[in-house]
Amino acid sequence: MNGKVTESQLFIKVANKRLADEYALLMESLAIPVYVRYFDHSWNIVFESHYHGRVLKEIENFEQDGRIEKRKSRFAHIRFQKINKPMFFGVLAALALFHFLRVFFPDLELLRLGRSSASAINEGEWFRAVTALTLHSGARHLMSNMFFGGIVVFSLSTLVGTGKAWFLALLSGFMGNMMNAWYYGSAHNSIGASTAVFGVVGILGGLQFFSRFRERKMFAWIPFASALAMLAFLGSSLRTDVLAHMFGFIAGVPIGLAVGKVYNSREIEGKTVQNLLFFFFIFSIVLCWVIAFA
Repeated sequence: MNGKVTESQLFIKVANKRLADEYALLMESLAIPVYVRYFDHSWNIVFESHYHGRVLKEIENFEQDGRIEKRKSRFAHIRFQKINKPMFFGVLAALALFHFLRVFFPDLELLRLGRSSASAINEGEWFRAVTALTLHSGARHLMSNMFFGGIVVFSLSTLVGTGKAWFLALLSGFMGNMMNAWYYGSAHNSIGASTAVFGVVGILGGLQFFSRFRERKMFAWIPFASALAMLAFLGSSLRTDVLAHMFGFIAGVPIGLAVGKVYNSREIEGKTVQNLLFFFFIFSIVLCWVIAFA
């Protein structure tokens, strides 16, 4: 069973590679350095000679218990969701195409019909809180929201799924624009997806209060403070609607808390529900634009 590889190493022959890997995993969990090698017509566990007694003892204990405690990743409790790439990049592409549609077909008057007008929203044109999220003042404005929005929605998608991430982004953006319109009352217009972008930042911050969605050793307020710092850093330019960003963030936090409360102890829904939520996301935007043109 035992043999020598070098002057300072020994090896133990095992029946097959599966068992060799199990022994190697066992030793790794005990911080005993070993490696698996195939030579002399068999699989072998190789280790430094001064570990000989301990290796034999641990293997004997393993044979009696028949169980290995695997080393756990610090993020093992987080069940990261697979990104639906067509769904994720499709929305970003559609946002860009819609912007060019507005630029090349000015007769459609998309800006006039869909911008977030505080007075119009307060008079009942609630659909503008959605349509405004799809409009941008220029290519730079568009690319900025696509870049930062892509990052935060991608992050949220890994936690709750792609369809749900886009749906929650729209919900937080809608709520943020509604609050912004209520605050100004009248004489204020705004456009851009940034309200939804900061809504997602708020959602991510809210989720961090639940251990399911963060590293277990990290205090809940640390990621939340990081989200606030991002709000201050990205949303404080003189040319931006700071209050719209803030209201988006404020809308996102309770959404994140609600989602975290539900899914801290439940599994995230699968493909069917994700597709359904994505359908509602698309349907809501189309419906709001249909109402705008009516």
